[in-house]
Amino acid sequence: MRDSFFLVKDFFRNELTRLFLFVALCLVVAAIVSPHLYVWGKNYAAENAGKDLAGWHESLVRSMGRADLARYFSRVMMATAIILLYPFIRSLKNKDRVEVKAPLRTRLDPGFQGWKDLFVGFIYATGYIGIMLMLLTKMEYVTLQLDAKPLSSALSSSLTTAFTISIIEEWVFRGVLFALLLRSLRPKNAIIGLSIFFAAVHFLKPYSPISDPTSSNAGFELLGQIGIQFLNPQFFIGVFLTLFLVGVILAYARHKTGYLWLPIGLHTGWVFCMKMMGSYTIRNPDTSAWIYGDDIRQGLLPMIFVTLTGVAIYFYTRPKQSPISFSKEK
Repeated sequence: MRDSFFLVKDFFRNELTRLFLFVALCLVVAAIVSPHLYVWGKNYAAENAGKDLAGWHESLVRSMGRADLARYFSRVMMATAIILLYPFIRSLKNKDRVEVKAPLRTRLDPGFQGWKDLFVGFIYATGYIGIMLMLLTKMEYVTLQLDAKPLSSALSSSLTTAFTISIIEEWVFRGVLFALLLRSLRPKNAIIGLSIFFAAVHFLKPYSPISDPTSSNAGFELLGQIGIQFLNPQFFIGVFLTLFLVGVILAYARHKTGYLWLPIGLHTGWVFCMKMMGSYTIRNPDTSAWIYGDDIRQGLLPMIFVTLTGVAIYFYTRPKQSPISFSKEK
């Protein structure tokens, strides 16, 4: 009996166990809260529809009105993770009983190399997706609608959203969680494990409409559908694996540079492209979902161009060799 007690105690003291319980708690809180927030958000959007609002407020109201339950679920989960992250970090100690420090104490000034990594990451992400867009247009998989909305408004909204999301998610995933995993796992295993978790968190789109998104049980119904979705080959290969590759590239960039600037640049570029293409492109309904789905996260073609971006990041972060100098023999 005493041995069983110590086994259970050691199990809950294990960092990986605590990390798993932390994720499970975030999922449960999101399942409970998201239906209620969904109802409030839809009512708030309906009450403010047509009113003369400030630009950011109007954009927020439109987003709340368009968002489905899965979007509310993911936002609640991310907010819960951020709120609980500090006490979670404080509860962890290494073998020397030293508390884990959150990566907020790293210098906020990127310096020359940080600004360079941020810029290069953004250019690589947008550049390869831009090439993919030209290919999609050439093959008539998507149709451009350049007059869909004012360009200045789309650029401002897309950049603001992309930069905000990338900073928050990179701090949580590649900043805190990656550092925690490195304390128990080798870098390769930490990158794979974190990328699986990253893909799963972003794999929150139900395969069919929720019967009643306003129901108190709607969040748990959504969780059940997400679990079933892993058995769908098209969704798993075309969506989950692409998100997994994105996670691998971001974690690899964080590991090789030691900072978050390169992954923030990459993440910002990808989200920016997704928002801009959502505003100015229409997918041809005859296009196979295996090739290209609803956005740049879905399909074999996005997976290929994400992989090409990863290859570029590999060469960018590869250690630079000093030039060989030849001296004359005496």
